[in-house]
Formats: sequence, structure tokens, C-alpha cells
Amino acid sequence: MLNKLIKGTQINYFKSFFVNSLFKVRVFRKVHLRIAKSAQVHINGTLNLGSTWPELGYFESQFKVEDNACFEVLGKFNVLSGFLLTINKGAKLTLGSGYINYKCNIACFNDITIGDDVAIAENVTIRDSDNHVVRRKDFKKSQPIVIGDHVWIGINATILKGVTIGSGAIVAAGAVVTRDVPASSLVAGVPAKVIKENVKWGD
Repeated sequence: MLNKLIKGTQINYFKSFFVNSLFKVRVFRKVHLRIAKSAQVHINGTLNLGSTWPELGYFESQFKVEDNACFEVLGKFNVLSGFLLTINKGAKLTLGSGYINYKCNIACFNDITIGDDVAIAENVTIRDSDNHVVRRKDFKKSQPIVIGDHVWIGINATILKGVTIGSGAIVAAGAVVTRDVPASSLVAGVPAKVIKENVKWGD
């Protein structure tokens, strides 16, 4: 029924109330939402799109799911204002539970999976494609990204194609992740390297 309500339409803040009440999806101010008719959307948990911290304003946000793409939310997930979130043709984005702070940029061309209890800071970019071809042997333009459970990604970090970030890991502020991150490790730098093992984080 969700697909029948919103596929192929532009949904603004006011039109979203009906969807919100039925499907545990809350769309906040200044969110531009477009879902193709052939896309699949599965909200098994709850989703806030474009929320903000108390007494702060809203940035323009964009959410687009293109033809034959799939968007799935498994738990409780909060995406704060200012985001650019695009699931391109035939791609799949899966969100577990957690939050993404202001002005994230997620560009999914292949497959991106984000696990449970994930904390993603401001201005983080997650992108599973180079978009352009580099003419060399065994080059792959797009490769899946997997972010495990209880991962903390710091402000201004970039996660690139083909990366798996193990559960419990920490990605330092400004890191550019181009290779796999072991579970419970801290990575930093450009490109990101392991600087500490057996780390734990949380309140």
C-alpha cells in the first residue's frame, strides 16, 4: 500500500502526514521526496527523514529512489536534516537502526547495508561507486558497502566502494575509508589505516 500511495509522486511535508500515520515514516520540513513507480520500499521499523535537534532549523534535503531500486528499513532509524540520499536504478539500500547527523550524502549505485545501533556524524559521505571508469585490469566501477553493528563514523568521514566495516569499529573524523575495517578497531587518516585495536565505545 505504501507504494500505491507515494510511487511516482513528489511528496512535500504536508502531503506526508497520511503516509506518516500509517507507515511509521515521519518526513520533516524541507524534504524533497521522489520514489519511482517500479521502486520497492519496505519500512519494517520506523524512519525519520529530515529531523533536527531541538530549537534548530531545517536544511533542504533530498531523497530519491529510482526505477527498480529497493529501500529497506529494519529498525528505528533517524536521518537528520540536510541529507542527500539517492538510491539509483536497480540499487539497494538497507538501514538497520541508529542515526545519521546533519548533511550526510549517501549515493547508492549497487548495494549499501548499514547495521544496527550505528552512529554517523555530520557531513559523512557513503558512496559505493566511482561513477567513472578507470581503464585498468580488474577495475570495478561499483562495489557493495557493508557497515556492521554498533559502528561509529566520525564527522567528515568518507566511505568508498567495496568496503566492509566490522561491528564495533570507529572511523575517525576526516578519514577516507578505501579498504575493509576490522571489527572493534579504530581507523584514521587518508587513506584510513588501523591505529588501535580492541576498542570499545558508547555512553
